[in-house]
Amino acid sequence: MQNPSNPKTKRTTKVLIAILVGLAIIIAALCATPFVLAATVREFRTINDVPAPTQTKVEVGTATVSGSGWKANMRYLASYEIQGLVVGLDDYNSGSLYDRAAPRDLSIAWGDMAAHSNLIVWLRGQREMSAEITKMSEWIIGKNYDELVTQYSNNHLVPKDQKILAQIKNVKRGDYVKLKGYLVDLILRDTSEPSVYYELKSSLTRDDTGDNACEVMYVTDVELLD
Repeated sequence: MQNPSNPKTKRTTKVLIAILVGLAIIIAALCATPFVLAATVREFRTINDVPAPTQTKVEVGTATVSGSGWKANMRYLASYEIQGLVVGLDDYNSGSLYDRAAPRDLSIAWGDMAAHSNLIVWLRGQREMSAEITKMSEWIIGKNYDELVTQYSNNHLVPKDQKILAQIKNVKRGDYVKLKGYLVDLILRDTSEPSVYYELKSSLTRDDTGDNACEVMYVTDVELLD
């Protein structure tokens, strides 16, 4: 019969207790995993294998464009085609030059962000979009934050004409859309007060963030892919 006061017996008892505690923690974690995943996954459409936008530099060219109460000198920066999942949108109708020229923003995701959009908290602000990506989401997707945030963009859309504007306005959150056109810089002027102007400049890369990181797109074609 072992002596309970024997040091060897005490060590063995502590090891057994530690093992049992460890097993209890593992079992609790496994039981909790479905609830954690359920809390992480949100009801939102996902689309697999969405390609990244294509951008081709163009020779410097300019054009004059106009709309209701505004006109602009526009500089073409690159031809641009983007398709993906619409994860956010906003309409702007304050009457400002900015809002008259670019009355709608579409936030579009591709790649892993479109395939796992239900794991992301999408947050829209005034003329901006951000993605809240948790460590759990990074782990499930298998990519880190810095990689993921290059797979969506917020696009200020300047429609070529009223037909294109109507098509843009018909797009809804959750749609799979393709846009073609150009990334542009604009100097907007009020036709009734030519001294009033506003400069609108486009980003040319997908890996920038913050102010001036959005794409300003002159849209010449809109297609709903499903």
